[in-house]
Amino acid sequence: MRATVGDQIMIMSRHLDEPVRVGEVIEVHGTGGEPPYVVRWQDGEHTGLMFPGPDAQIRHAEAARTMRRAPQSARAKQWQISMNLIEYENNLTRAQVTAEAGARTLRCYGEAHRNPGDRDVPDIGDEVAAGRALIELGNQLLRNAAQDIGVLEGHAVYVSPAQTGSPF
Repeated sequence: MRATVGDQIMIMSRHLDEPVRVGEVIEVHGTGGEPPYVVRWQDGEHTGLMFPGPDAQIRHAEAARTMRRAPQSARAKQWQISMNLIEYENNLTRAQVTAEAGARTLRCYGEAHRNPGDRDVPDIGDEVAAGRALIELGNQLLRNAAQDIGVLEGHAVYVSPAQTGSPF
């Protein structure tokens, strides 16, 4: 991890009910932009020395400036997403992801099948099944958005899954 003065540091929440902590790097004590950093947290005037862990992300100053230009009418929303994984004895892992997405509740599924000749590494099956369930969730959200736009515009619409211009 490397940062420069003016970059933002974000500590991702470990639980659904915890907010993301955001601060500004005001000093860099490591060589080449490496930690530790002195950070001024947005929760007030609290400033402290920080050695970031794996839950930390850096948003470099240019991306942070882009985010600050957000319209004043911007509003935050939070959707709850949960996932359940079941590992069966017959080399099968199933994932169910449930998203409380605004007025809708979506449930999507993914599976992973292990070849009986492969090593039994449950985390890999979990990752494959979870990844497939999340891909299906993304596809379902895009289909719903296309359908909603189509109703408003009176014709069929396709929403591309391509992402462009992310400031993160």
